[in-house]
Parts: sequence; C-alpha cells; structure tokens
Amino acid sequence: MSDKYSLFSKVALAIDLPEHNLKRGSVATIVEHYPMADGEEDGYSLEGFNVPNITVEVIASQIIPVHQWEQEAEILAKLRQLSPARLLQIEEYIDFMLQKDAVGRKSA
Repeated sequence: MSDKYSLFSKVALAIDLPEHNLKRGSVATIVEHYPMADGEEDGYSLEGFNVPNITVEVIASQIIPVHQWEQEAEILAKLRQLSPARLLQIEEYIDFMLQKDAVGRKSA
C-alpha cells in the first residue's frame, strides 16, 4: 500500500500517538517489519523515541521518512513567514496543482 521501509531505517511519526505520549515528528528506528496481505497496510515495530525499553507498533501510513519530515518542517517554517495575501495565493496554486494531478491520474 505504501513504500516498504527497510529494517533499522529512521522514520518520523506522521501522526500523534497519545496512548504512548508521542507527538507527530518523533523519530524512531524500525526494528521489525510485518508484511500484510494485499490491500492491507504493512506493520512496523519502532524503537527509540529517546525512551528506553519502549517498542511501538504502527502501520505504514503512520510513519514517514525522516528526510520527508525535515522537508515538510522547512516548508512550514517558510509559510509561516508569508503574509496572509501570499498564503492565499499559495493555497490557490496548490488547489490548481491538485486538480491537474487528478486530471492526469484519470487520463492515465
């Protein structure tokens, strides 16, 4: 369903996991991979989070590569510096690009 991550790669949480007191962006290491049947998301065990002896099980959509997380954080920092008028322009442009992608997927 999503990209397969290799063992011992660093990933960041794409969502908060309040049951473990972990926030989006927390970084951990993949220590186990649980392949699932077609149509289901693979599972992963994560360790690290600067918390000893904690292993957290997640599904693929709950994690992203660390470099992607860092890139998103840089983009958000830049967006926060823009004026409201510029933010509106960016939002309109993103909507336009999403529409182009949707049309491209339909014709493919």
